Amino acid sequence: MLNHDYHIAVIEDDPVQLESLETALQEQGFKVQGFADRVSAEAGFDDTLPDLVISDIILGDEVDGGFELAKHLLSYERAIPVIFLSERQSEFDIYTGHALGAIDYLPKPITLAVLMAKVKNLLRITSSSHAGEPKVSKIEGLELKEPQFKAYWHDQPLDLTATEFEMLKQFALAGERGVVSYETLQAATQGVVERNTINTHICRIRSAFRAVDPDFNLIHNEYGRGYSWYQKS
Repeated sequence: MLNHDYHIAVIEDDPVQLESLETALQEQGFKVQGFADRVSAEAGFDDTLPDLVISDIILGDEVDGGFELAKHLLSYERAIPVIFLSERQSEFDIYTGHALGAIDYLPKPITLAVLMAKVKNLLRITSSSHAGEPKVSKIEGLELKEPQFKAYWHDQPLDLTATEFEMLKQFALAGERGVVSYETLQAATQGVVERNTINTHICRIRSAFRAVDPDFNLIHNEYGRGYSWYQKS
């Protein structure tokens, strides 16, 4: 069961959208604080640091206000997950969002039902990931930073969502030649990833590696079983 005793900050310069988001989250039992601009949000964080931030990118006159806010969040000792909501969907913007710590980057307009499902699932994942000791990768060159949901391939950051990070972590724990089953991948994402969409997420993970290593070809399908990590001879 998800503990709803979470504090969520919403930063949105459109008052109608802000009120809608606040109301929807409060109806789910979350503690919510809304802000219309970056400056007031940062001041609010000095009083109460949220468990999750939902922010637009363009905030008033600041075309990159959400990105600047994410940079500010990196100054705290505790990692604060960020969900960006934006009409800006260029590859550069999405990459920048993830590079600044976003665990998801969602397109506007988004239905409230979808957003609520995303929020709950991501909080389940972050709560699960923060429990216990950080896991160490058994794969040479692959580094995991669990609190930040960041993965690095030979010191190069990978552009992954939180769910993709959790899936990749299963390969890191299994090591080379270890088979990661479909059931393991689903369980790792708290059921966020459905069985029939696992391959799509694996393709996304492969693409993230190839963005920093064009010759990457280490994740292979094990028919009827799942996937494994190894170098084909």
